[in-house]
Amino acid sequence: TTALADRLQVRAQPDQPGYLLLNPCSFARRAALELDGAKAPLPIEGPVKACQLDGDKLRAVVEVPALGFAWIPREGPPGTPAMTARLRLGDPKSNTIRNEFFEVEVDPATGAMKAIRDHKTHVNRLGQRLVFNPGSRMVATKVEVTSSGPALGQIVSEGQLLGEQDQPLANFRQRLRAWLGRPLLEMRIEIVPIQPAAGYPWHAYFGCRFAWRDERALLLRGINGTGYVSNHPRPQTAEYLDIRLGRQSTAIFPGGLPFHQRQEGRMLDVILMPEGEKTTTFDLGIGLDREAPMLTTLGIISPIAVVPTTKGPPHIGASGWLFHLDAMNLLLTRLIPGALEVVAEGTEAKPEPRDVVTARILECGGHSGHAEFRCVRDPQRAVLLDARGNFMLDATRTGDTVFLEVSPNDLVHVQVEF
Repeated sequence: TTALADRLQVRAQPDQPGYLLLNPCSFARRAALELDGAKAPLPIEGPVKACQLDGDKLRAVVEVPALGFAWIPREGPPGTPAMTARLRLGDPKSNTIRNEFFEVEVDPATGAMKAIRDHKTHVNRLGQRLVFNPGSRMVATKVEVTSSGPALGQIVSEGQLLGEQDQPLANFRQRLRAWLGRPLLEMRIEIVPIQPAAGYPWHAYFGCRFAWRDERALLLRGINGTGYVSNHPRPQTAEYLDIRLGRQSTAIFPGGLPFHQRQEGRMLDVILMPEGEKTTTFDLGIGLDREAPMLTTLGIISPIAVVPTTKGPPHIGASGWLFHLDAMNLLLTRLIPGALEVVAEGTEAKPEPRDVVTARILECGGHSGHAEFRCVRDPQRAVLLDARGNFMLDATRTGDTVFLEVSPNDLVHVQVEF
């Protein structure tokens, strides 16, 4: 990342400290940043969409292009005014946080998430609480809205999980975050067991239980990026779980946790801590009406690279892209320098070119069609490979664009030579 940042800033103005943000995903992202050492907020311009300064901690939402970069200064010029609040993101009286996509309410007695609603229908999509299976209840000792904007709404609840005999089982801390301009509710759960789970892991565990309103809703689980209806009592997926009711879609992003268990007809536990689990902090997310939930999944597990720099923005501008994929149903899962073995029919293996990249693209929407893969430079050649790296056929190219044709659930390897 440092080498790429240096290359992008070869002609940048010196003595302008800042940060270069690098997006490894094939879709644009609104990155939420927390940076220390700032004395003035950032002006709301260019890639900066929201910003607030809490002490010397700078909290900002920055838009980074797909497979691209964005540069922001370390701090704004002296006298930069604070961002004008367009929306009150936190309300201590009602224990709610919100942004332009949803509103979240927390129960003051338990510290659990009582509701998450969209602003269009105001229907409660999902409730959530922490559990110890086979039986427990949440009791909150503190519920506090710790940030009300203008960039971040945050509410924190602390308390204990009590057993059936009111014996303490674990201490918990749950933090919910709603960033301005980001359609994802961030959940951070910390559980410190007093009595660790012991026994058969499907029967004894600490978990995060979600409940929805209507038993007629379908539960889909993500498999290789595509959602499939699941009626299994123990659906397994590390990608996402999507609750569909009519046109409404409510996606749970378990952050890589693969094991889940349904309870009754309209509840599901994300298993956090079975016997032997040492991790105590877990990051999950909730998204409403996401057209391509797998993109959100990849964004959660693929952090933006933040590179401190001493130079100003690149000479081409504060943001830009290096590669571009124009279809939302296509997921770029790998982009590496160098060539796989390319063997054309009736020829020997050719030497590896010096300037080449290989991309692996997964179709995750169940659709066929055409796509354009654009490059930072005009390719001299582009070929399609099989999974072993053997030559299949030459890809059509024009200018900086390589044209692809994909089938449902297809896995495409394309090698681009410059």
